[in-house]
Amino acid sequence: MPELAEVESVRRGIERALKGKRIRSAVPDLEDHIVFDRASPREVQQALEGARVIGTGRRGKYFWLELDRRPWPVIHLGMSGNVSFKQPAAKAQHARAWGGRKLWSERGADREKLLWFCRLLLTAQDGTEVAITDPRRFGRIRLVQDPLNEAPISKLGPDPLDPAFIPLPELREILAKRRTPIKTLLLNQALFAGVGNWLADEILFQARISPHRIASGLSPQEVKRLRSKLLAVIHKAVAVGADYERFPPGWLFHSRWDKAQKSKVSRVRGGHAVKHDEIGGRTAAWVPTLQK
Repeated sequence: MPELAEVESVRRGIERALKGKRIRSAVPDLEDHIVFDRASPREVQQALEGARVIGTGRRGKYFWLELDRRPWPVIHLGMSGNVSFKQPAAKAQHARAWGGRKLWSERGADREKLLWFCRLLLTAQDGTEVAITDPRRFGRIRLVQDPLNEAPISKLGPDPLDPAFIPLPELREILAKRRTPIKTLLLNQALFAGVGNWLADEILFQARISPHRIASGLSPQEVKRLRSKLLAVIHKAVAVGADYERFPPGWLFHSRWDKAQKSKVSRVRGGHAVKHDEIGGRTAAWVPTLQK
């Protein structure tokens, strides 16, 4: 599922591709009334066609295009959404914004296959193409007047990429009042906007804290380490464009996906086994011999 790192990579890619350009055409999937939420595909098309992109924004897992007129489109990628780009007159296929070629098995795929499940295709006046794809249709495309001050974005908590993210003393006070497993708390979008399941697992792994630990029981030093790793993991993932193949080899990420392979014991570097538990209704991948 796209989380903060993936969505920020999408936002940066769209800004590079479209900022300052006018949208020549917006082609929505006219039969899709699930992804297009509170506005019809035609309404989204009318809002976008002819508008100039003056910038982009993001908070948590939501991003939006800032246009030279209102309303603006706000997009959530859901569980399987992605964005792909094609430069003007390029012979190459559309390139996805995040994930890496190996993850998506794109070698040898043609352009039409890459655009399967396209919900909205934007073409700028210079021919740049931006496609929003979503196979499972858990994503949403909405039209709003003021993203930061309208729900659902207005209900989100601090974003870890915001320079004003929760200061350490305040975070210690927040956690001290919460008798909730720390893994569950990290997924609370009213506190940590954009942190999802894999990010929370990676943060706790690198902080060497068990996901079962009650937040109020963390020592001041553990809270400091938690905040430090939270910022470090997110900044690193964003720096490599959420390209999973470029994540450091020692990350839990590379070993956390083998839950279904019951005959295989997944291990991190050093031979430590990865365990999968359910915490607060979500699967947590962690390494008991390293996380206390």
